[in-house]
Amino acid sequence: MKYLVSLTLALIVLGGGISSWSQEKESPSDSSEIHFTVGPRFIHLPEGYFLLVRKGKNLGAIRLTQIAQDSEGNGSSKYESYFQSDGSGSFLNANTVRRSGGIDIKPMRGIHMFAWQPGQDKLWVGNWWFGCDSPSLVNMSFHFSEEDQGLEFAATSAKAIHEVDALNPQLRWFRYLSDDRVILPVLTLPK
Repeated sequence: MKYLVSLTLALIVLGGGISSWSQEKESPSDSSEIHFTVGPRFIHLPEGYFLLVRKGKNLGAIRLTQIAQDSEGNGSSKYESYFQSDGSGSFLNANTVRRSGGIDIKPMRGIHMFAWQPGQDKLWVGNWWFGCDSPSLVNMSFHFSEEDQGLEFAATSAKAIHEVDALNPQLRWFRYLSDDRVILPVLTLPK
């Protein structure tokens, strides 16, 4: 119930809710318009670019490889993720866990507090999973929790895993943002 009330309030505050996020996915006319949006509570990922997530020495990388989304925030996406727990910061090591999967967001079923998502709304990074409210909108905490769980996120301009430099001091790391929204144009981001 707390999640649904918070989500409803967030949608009202965002002025249009999920559909305002889906408008951000519309095909930009050039790469200067492609961006990540960090917060509140979620990260909007553009197609093709890696997002890093870390907690302690554990490090993950997520890339949406394909997104199809309607004006209501429903649709599907495909992703690949990498997980590294040895503290090296490299996703090229043999012990890196690679996953791929899909998100399939459908219209909610049920009524008000008894509503549920009938589609596949979990994105896996190693043994972590993050809830998704649209094909390109990933929760900034594990599962569907709405709290800071010590995770940090950094958007990159990397389009291939060998380009990712998780130790780059120019990366801008964000923790859970409950109230703010930060727009990060891809052209300004390090790899």
